[in-house]
Amino acid sequence: MKRLTLFATAMLAVSTLACQAMAVDIVNRKSGKPAQGDITAIAQQSVSVKSGIGEMIEVPANDIISVRWGAEPAELNLARSAEDGGNLERALEQLKMSSGNAGTNAAVKTEIEFLTARVNARVALEQDASKLAAASTQLDGFVKAHSDNFRYFDALQLLGAVQLAAADFVGAEASFGKLARAPWSDYKMAAQNSTAKLAFQKGDLTAALTAYEQVLSQSGTSPGEVSKRNEALIGKASVQLKQGNADLALQAVGEAIAKTSPEDSAVQAGAWNLKGDCLKSQGELKEAILAYLHVPVLFEKEKVPLAEALYNLAVLWPRADQAERGLAARQELQENYPDSPWTKKLP
Repeated sequence: MKRLTLFATAMLAVSTLACQAMAVDIVNRKSGKPAQGDITAIAQQSVSVKSGIGEMIEVPANDIISVRWGAEPAELNLARSAEDGGNLERALEQLKMSSGNAGTNAAVKTEIEFLTARVNARVALEQDASKLAAASTQLDGFVKAHSDNFRYFDALQLLGAVQLAAADFVGAEASFGKLARAPWSDYKMAAQNSTAKLAFQKGDLTAALTAYEQVLSQSGTSPGEVSKRNEALIGKASVQLKQGNADLALQAVGEAIAKTSPEDSAVQAGAWNLKGDCLKSQGELKEAILAYLHVPVLFEKEKVPLAEALYNLAVLWPRADQAERGLAARQELQENYPDSPWTKKLP
């Protein structure tokens, strides 16, 4: 029995070493298949990977979906899965465990730091606006400490969004200005769209429209560039609606819906909400309800537009003699998003 136990222990050790030897780093890309091998360098604008056959692959930061290290804690991938599924509380729990098990790998520790800041920002933006200040501080700390990391520009974009939601216009303007210095056109377009949102929120509709038109004038064909143009088209429609031009806004938002891929769910959800707003402004309540319904039916993972859609459904269903449906929308909003600004707007 003792000999058998020793044998089993030895085999387990050999198996563990073999797994470690086989472990590879994986960089998942937007543009194609993952780059696999050993990550040899991390910079602000790229991650370099040496493949198993010795090929050097440099992946631009704007092409990176996610990075997995062969030696990362198991909890880290559980955290990614939880965040993808919208379970932000679970994601934060797994990230905390990952941090304690990350060892001395500085790259993994930095990734955990970024993911934690991102999830906290999502909590603040999607669930509890009282946490915006803390999320802003955390992201600002990441940006200042890791300007040489491939997550830098993503962190800047998220920081600006959090600052804008908190009405920190000075901070948001600074963040979007830094984002505009990114070397890729889709990130520059994102900065212009964000600057337009800032102008819109400040009430400067002329500046907002000018910024959106600048994005629409660009002709890039990458998925990121197309998405940013469609986002600008929705932004333009929001300005037109604010100016009282509901017909023009409906035309623009209809074009955006037609041009936007169903997989680009955030843009689609925003477009359907805006279409509902346009129709509501024209007194077309049933058509507006149908527009808002697209969000919970097709894009329920997009929590911010979902809360907005539920609010509008809670208000409009009773006006269409559907009080029970209105109550159901109200209850869903209150139960799932108790700290959302849309919940607080309920009459």
